[in-house]
Amino acid sequence: MIVAIDGTGPDSPGDYAKEMGGSFCSQIGRTANATYFRGPTLTGSETSAIANMAVDAVMAARDKASTGEVMLAGYSRGGCAAIIAARRLKVRGVGVHSLFLFDAVDMQTSEMHLSQIISDNVRMVAHVRTARNLPFWIRNPVKSRFYFYNTGRYLAGSGSYDTKSFVCSHGAVGGVPWLDIKEDAGCVLAVAEWMNKRFESRGLVVTLKP
Repeated sequence: MIVAIDGTGPDSPGDYAKEMGGSFCSQIGRTANATYFRGPTLTGSETSAIANMAVDAVMAARDKASTGEVMLAGYSRGGCAAIIAARRLKVRGVGVHSLFLFDAVDMQTSEMHLSQIISDNVRMVAHVRTARNLPFWIRNPVKSRFYFYNTGRYLAGSGSYDTKSFVCSHGAVGGVPWLDIKEDAGCVLAVAEWMNKRFESRGLVVTLKP
């Protein structure tokens, strides 16, 4: 099974579903044997609670069928929640086969120390990130989200960590590009292609589409 946790969007359910309907995490969440959660609000105060919901979803699925690998995915603050969920699954004695992160950021209001190092029950991490590109930031001072610094940059234990950076907006890395940022169209395609190869290598039947 896979649990996908999306990023921050509009507060109202209808507006959120409309804006994030094509995001990479929402695409993952619509596949077979997947569970999807919307991301935290602007303050990030719900991050810990969403991580708990992800853990509960995993444990409920394992109660029904003990076989099958556990995978997690998260975008933006949802990536932070996925990292925390992995740590809490370790406490439950549950391993995480794969953790797929889309520009995970730690901008919550509690437990910030829990998300920088990914716990050693995770066997593989694939993390697509926005590049630290000054010219791009200057051209796009707000939409570049230059103040979003990544979390989940290190993996404890002997698992593998694969990462790649792209010059585009934070939204584009999550599959929600800005139409007026010229780099975003190509970035969404490149991110999808890169992550699809990681999905294939881990046996996850998901094909992201820009």
